[in-house]
Amino acid sequence: MHYDATLKSIFQTLPQRLLLLLAGQEATDLLPVEFSSVKRRLPDLVVRLRDASIFHLELQSSHDPDMAWRMLEYFLLIRGLYPSARIVQQVLYVGADSPAFATEIEENDLKFSYTVRDIREIDCQQMLESPHPEENLLAVLCQLQDERQTLRAILARIAVMAPKAGADALEKLVILAGLRRLGNTVKEEIRAMPITVNVMENEFLHDIFISGLQKGEATFLLRLLKQRFGSLPGWVPERVHAADATALETWGDRILTAHALEEVFQE
Repeated sequence: MHYDATLKSIFQTLPQRLLLLLAGQEATDLLPVEFSSVKRRLPDLVVRLRDASIFHLELQSSHDPDMAWRMLEYFLLIRGLYPSARIVQQVLYVGADSPAFATEIEENDLKFSYTVRDIREIDCQQMLESPHPEENLLAVLCQLQDERQTLRAILARIAVMAPKAGADALEKLVILAGLRRLGNTVKEEIRAMPITVNVMENEFLHDIFISGLQKGEATFLLRLLKQRFGSLPGWVPERVHAADATALETWGDRILTAHALEEVFQE
């Protein structure tokens, strides 16, 4: 899933509470930084803090053995734009395991370092208390005491959003939940909540709900087939689980009149 793109889109709005926790102060403005080179470089977040220093934050969901060199490259590029500013760099790790990055370079006369933070060091309540929906979504990646309670708190915020914004937030939540292997849990909670957005207008969420409904219909159909015809050969579950909603409905109707299992699936 597009974890990186989702996180970067969340950071289009300044995550002030997160910056306060990571950098110790809020930002005064978001700096539009993009570097043109042979390799296009676009840092995840570069802001000017209240003390006039520059804070550069990179999001990382997987391990990169060249992370320190990447951060050094960013440092030099940012230094070129802001030669007199103090530059602070940090990697915020959002992956499933523990971060294991080299955080410094010592080679000949070169010395360079940056810091790494695991987002799970942050109590999810800190993000839930933010007035900004974007930061509320980040709570699913933080330190979770009660997974379902956290998801319900996020969904409660989404439920009062405008329909289009709510559908967009739900999509991002499902994607981020995948980083914590909570995809199925969040889908269950979405179905249980009185969400006011129309999920069928969102292609991503539409697929989630339709696939969930088809899975339930397939299970129910197999139960009926077993009750009617007894033990089922292996090809039946395979065909049922691979079928679309139209085929499931057709086969369900045929159970009432079919005299043999094969008649249910005849073309």
